[in-house]
Amino acid sequence: MLQAKEQPQNLVSKTHALLEKSIKDGRLNPGRVIVESSIAKLIGASRTPVKAAIAQLHEEGLLTRFAGRGFIVRTQNDAIDRRPITAETLGLSSSEAGALKVRSSEKLYEEVEPQLVRCAIRGQLRINESDAAQHYGVGRTVMHEVLLQAQANGLVIRDESSRWHTVALDEDRIAALYQLRMLLEPEALALACSTIPVAKLDRMSDDLAKAMANYPNVAPAMLFRMEDDLHISCVNDCPNAEISESLRRTNCLHLVSRYVLGNEVDLPADEPFFEEHQNIVSALRGNQPDEAKRFALDHLQIAMPKVINRVQLARNALPPLDLPFVDGT
Repeated sequence: MLQAKEQPQNLVSKTHALLEKSIKDGRLNPGRVIVESSIAKLIGASRTPVKAAIAQLHEEGLLTRFAGRGFIVRTQNDAIDRRPITAETLGLSSSEAGALKVRSSEKLYEEVEPQLVRCAIRGQLRINESDAAQHYGVGRTVMHEVLLQAQANGLVIRDESSRWHTVALDEDRIAALYQLRMLLEPEALALACSTIPVAKLDRMSDDLAKAMANYPNVAPAMLFRMEDDLHISCVNDCPNAEISESLRRTNCLHLVSRYVLGNEVDLPADEPFFEEHQNIVSALRGNQPDEAKRFALDHLQIAMPKVINRVQLARNALPPLDLPFVDGT
């Protein structure tokens, strides 16, 4: 299971150690005002771990309360130093300061996405946004953005009480998503026939030919790239943006293959889709929209039972869930 790169308690400890050393080395001098929000902004953390680190320093006697509105470094007189605290004040180089920074929502999404996919395979599970933010050491705003992106990709949904849940990837939902794809994706590819760059189609064709020659010695990441090329990138070349946007909700089907194929689920004995993809790509290269539609529909009809079986195998193979922000419903 992928782990968060910076667990909250680790961030509390690192923040505590950083401030403690700065105080003992004299860079945070007696009477220096310590503002929770400023420290959080400086190191790119949420206020929660910074608040916990400051509370520890207060308990240890290194900080005292300042007019009930914050803390100052313990001093023997009434002198107050309100100078802004910078990375240099804390003895950090720019690279060291960057090492403490929490991921943006885009970077964090890359970390959270595989966990949400595996949760969705298990069924409908409750995602506690506040607990998730604390687990990953980020603010609620960042975690909310992550969950909104997951919602757009069909992994989670908010109920009438604004609570987040994974959308179960069971047989019925997979079939429903494939029905949507069968209705829209062949048409999207046909419409994109004259807009997809020829160089992209040539490269896709070469990749498929190499994969067919080398299978099963093909990396799972390469399999996902070839799936992404056709089902995401080429679909996004469709001039009708409403169709490609409607298909975005089916992205969760691609993510299943990305994270479980070659991991929880072994690669199939026979090549998984190369010939079917090559037929579609050849039709696109030849500017044959009707042929592209026909081959695309055939491919989706063949793929659906494979994905259903793949998810069933993954569900049985997944290790016990160990995420403090996830509850069963």
